[in-house]
Amino acid sequence: MMERLRNMSRRSLVRVISFTLALIVALAAAAIGGYTASQKYRTTIEYSYQRALGELTEYISNLDITLEKGQYAATEKQMQGLSSELWRQAGNAKNALSQLPLEGESLGNTYKFLSQVGNFCLALSEKAEGGGKITEEELQAFDQLSDYASSLSQQLGQMESDLANGALSFEKTKDAVAAGGSDASMPDINSGFHEMEEGFTDYPTLIYDGPFSDHIQQQKPKYLSGKAAVSQQDALEIAEKAVGGADLAYTGKTSGNLPGFQFANDTLTVSVTQAGGMVEYFLNARTIGEPTLSVEEGLKKAQAALKDKGLGEFITRYYQLSGGILTVNFAAVQESVVLYPDLIKVGVALDTGEVVSYDAKGYLQNHTERELPAMAVSEEEARAVLSPRLTVKSHAMALVPSDGLSEAYCHEFLCRGRDDEPVLVYVNVETGMEEQILILLESDAGVLAM
Repeated sequence: MMERLRNMSRRSLVRVISFTLALIVALAAAAIGGYTASQKYRTTIEYSYQRALGELTEYISNLDITLEKGQYAATEKQMQGLSSELWRQAGNAKNALSQLPLEGESLGNTYKFLSQVGNFCLALSEKAEGGGKITEEELQAFDQLSDYASSLSQQLGQMESDLANGALSFEKTKDAVAAGGSDASMPDINSGFHEMEEGFTDYPTLIYDGPFSDHIQQQKPKYLSGKAAVSQQDALEIAEKAVGGADLAYTGKTSGNLPGFQFANDTLTVSVTQAGGMVEYFLNARTIGEPTLSVEEGLKKAQAALKDKGLGEFITRYYQLSGGILTVNFAAVQESVVLYPDLIKVGVALDTGEVVSYDAKGYLQNHTERELPAMAVSEEEARAVLSPRLTVKSHAMALVPSDGLSEAYCHEFLCRGRDDEPVLVYVNVETGMEEQILILLESDAGVLAM
């Protein structure tokens, strides 16, 4: 009897050991599988970043070549072809740039360069079409733009090389060090683009009749006209109130056409205009967690935050979701007319619903009471101008930015195209001409106008 019990105990022990070993093997296999899947995902993301950087390098290189050709274009036909090519290449470059992991990195100069290149050449093309001659000063601007494109191309090529040999990483340096996989001294991709930004030291001032001309960006802000200046201390109090009472320190003055005071702490940056003490922008660079709010809930949070500013009536136009932040574009409204130049952007973090970014530059620069022209073209007459391929879904009145410093009062038609794609068409109320045509890109990531 005792022998039988000992045999059973031995069998039970063997069975327990076997089950335990099997469980350990299963857990190990699951862990290895999870690690492999994680590594595969990381590798896929890394490849997508490398591809975007490669495409950006190629587009900038093509810009350089096309700009060099532009120096020698002597006919209207050639200038039109080159301007079309530059517009396409610059747009592709901006798209590739937007796919890189550069959150929190200021790329204003790079985006400005890409925006101005296409518009500058387009303005010269229209000048040539009207019988005008390209001046020596404009040719010199071509030279400078070509030099910048060449410099950017070389820097991007060096970044590609550094990534290939391991001297540069797409990973944030601090994250790589925390994981024990990188030397603390190894730079990340942001440092390379920061050097590119610093390279725009002698960038030429471009004066031409286009929406990105420097003379537009240098115009005096209309909303702040006649407003009294505030002190640094007053500006600090305004800044801290704007970010919920967080402690901020003065970091310096901002220049340009919206001079003001800048304040910051570890994660927050706030700029307050000297004239009028208006918050120009703020950014909270905190880590964004997993979303708990829907896009619809985020839109409501952004609308409520803007309403609290007491700046008047606004309408939601476009939005984009990226990195857990929903950035919403609002346009001011005057007597039911949408004022597209008067934009404010509000960014809401979908993990908590907190407003983490605010940009009122467009509003402060352009907002004023408009005297709208008389409507010479009715809605019915404007509809007759539209392509028969479009089906009108709604109509509104809008003021849209046009070339130079001008604005156009238009009928706004939201339509559907042949493939049911949303299309916005603007017909000038004075001339009856199509002022603009925009394609709306709708996706889970937002609604953008192109």
